[in-house]
Amino acid sequence: MGEPTQNCPQCGAPQPVDEGYPAWCAACDWNVAPELFVYGVGGTATLRRELAGRGAAGEFEELARDGTVGRRPRLTAAHVASYALALLVHGSSSALLALGAWLIARGWPNPLAVVAGAVPVLLFPVLRPRFPRLTTALPRLHRADAPRLFRLVDAVAGELGTRGVDVVVVDPWCNAAVTSYGVRRRVLRLGLGLWYVLTPQQRVALLGHELGHFANGDTRHGLTVGTALHTLRVWEYLLGPERARHRPVRALLTVPHHAARSALRLLDRLAVHGFPRREYLADDLAARVASTEAALGLTETLLHAGRVEDELRRLAREGGAPYDERLWSLLADRVAAVPARERERLRRVSELTWTQVDDTHPPTHLRLALLARRGPGAPGVVCDARTARAVERELRPAARSLARAVARGA
Repeated sequence: MGEPTQNCPQCGAPQPVDEGYPAWCAACDWNVAPELFVYGVGGTATLRRELAGRGAAGEFEELARDGTVGRRPRLTAAHVASYALALLVHGSSSALLALGAWLIARGWPNPLAVVAGAVPVLLFPVLRPRFPRLTTALPRLHRADAPRLFRLVDAVAGELGTRGVDVVVVDPWCNAAVTSYGVRRRVLRLGLGLWYVLTPQQRVALLGHELGHFANGDTRHGLTVGTALHTLRVWEYLLGPERARHRPVRALLTVPHHAARSALRLLDRLAVHGFPRREYLADDLAARVASTEAALGLTETLLHAGRVEDELRRLAREGGAPYDERLWSLLADRVAAVPARERERLRRVSELTWTQVDDTHPPTHLRLALLARRGPGAPGVVCDARTARAVERELRPAARSLARAVARGA
């Protein structure tokens, strides 16, 4: 028997039908995005994401014209302004400490002067810049726990001219990220829902993309600005007029509260201004280290992130804890079974809706288009079958515990 087909009700062209997936027409795009008719495209959050995505189009045009190979994040006015504002915020915290100390020293032993000086001194520990700490109940892997995984990470880092990470934190979802904590300590957050649905070489691309943020210095900017954002959030909370009991106090707090809120919004906007370019360039490093084909496969998989997590919960409900680590191989099989037409439909939906991983990432279809312009190339790091099996063995204890956690929460 041949593949089932139906005629498009809009243009009449015959189209294959995949059971369990939306029927749509490749000729005229009929029903290519049925979810838009169910949920609509309005709403503040959707509009904000669309505007953020369209803001990345200019970066796409420039990089598509000039090429991405060898490019690095550039120093823009927004980048400089975000650093300047962050340093001003940190400087104000130090000035507050100095003011408190001066009031105490100048007015000693006057109790009013001591109290006036003690307030800013006691506020400083709350407002001071803080190095992020690694506080999570999720499984953590160190070099002794997963030597082959860390060797693979180190190989990718070496190819990119940076160093690897100090710890890998594993979660069950379809994501990945890098960040810093403590003093020059690095952490890779690895979502098994993403890792297990990728091919071995696409996993190299994933590591290349994330470690590329270290190579390009993105996390240094994030640490400086991120700590300032934390301080401004504390100011906004402490100066909130709604917490004051008396009307005169509320009136006095209104102006500084609005100033803190305005500074917070300004710094947040300045901070995200350069994010699209960083993601494009991290994609380029992923292609350099793993091959363009692997980077394209990784980025295309991100179009399925919502479906991957839904499928993960569905499998956990069906099988529960007895699946243990087999849950991840079952998930990979389900995702691999998604037909080619459905993958193509999702690519077209991405173009219609400007699908993004989040507000800091360019639209996924633009990332795919820019990678495709790069052309083929030999990978700098190859993850062979033996390495892939060894890494999976090292991940097995964490995979087992996370499978049970997902089953309990499904």
